[in-house]
Amino acid sequence: MVRNESRFNMQRTFVAFLRVLAVVWLGIIEPSLGQQAQEVKPKVSENPFTTEELVVYRAVLTSWYESDKTAINLADQTNPINSDDDSFDKACLKGLVLEKTNPNEVHRFRAEDTVQLGFINLRLVDPELQAKEVRENDPGNAIRKGGSVDDAVDKGFAHGLFTLGEIQFDQSHTHALVPFRFWCGRLCGNGSTMLMEKKGGVWRQKTQCGGWVS
Repeated sequence: MVRNESRFNMQRTFVAFLRVLAVVWLGIIEPSLGQQAQEVKPKVSENPFTTEELVVYRAVLTSWYESDKTAINLADQTNPINSDDDSFDKACLKGLVLEKTNPNEVHRFRAEDTVQLGFINLRLVDPELQAKEVRENDPGNAIRKGGSVDDAVDKGFAHGLFTLGEIQFDQSHTHALVPFRFWCGRLCGNGSTMLMEKKGGVWRQKTQCGGWVS
C-alpha cells in the first residue's frame, strides 16, 4: 500500500518512539482538546461550503491520505482561524495578500459534502464523541497491556480524528491556507498548515507551514 510520505513518516517515527518507551511508558500530556472545550465556542455559520472550498478541502485530504484505504474520521465542524498563531513559518506567506476572514466563525460539513470530498471511506464524526473513541484506542494503552506496537498504532490510526481548519484564500484565489490536525492518542498526532496552490485549474499542496508532532 502506498502511503502519503508525511503521514507514513509520522507513523514510522511514532512506532520507533513507542518501541523505546513500551516498557517505561508514562501517560503524560493530554491533548489540547480539553483546553479547547473550555474556550468560548465560535459561531457556526448557516452558510454551506462553496464548491471551491470543498475542492480545496478535497485536495488537502488527498495530499494527506493519497491512496491509503484506512478510515477517515473527519470532524464535522472546522476549527476557527487563529489570527495569533505563530506556530508556522511566516516565510511561506511571502508575497500573499490574504482575504479578510471572521476568526469567530466556523462551518459544518453536511452529509452531501462527503461526495465532493471524494473518499468513500470518509465518515463525518462528532469530534467530542470521536475523542472518546480515540482515548479508548490509544496505542499506549494497548502496548502497556502487552499488545504489538504495530497493531496498536494501526488501530490507533484507524480510530484517529482528522480536523480541518477554516480556509484562508489570498485575494487572487490562487493560494489557500488550510490548517489541519490528526489526533490518535496521548503521544500520537500531528498538525500543520498546508499552503495550497491553484495551477491549471487544479489545487495542489505547495508546501507545509511549520507544524507540531506529539
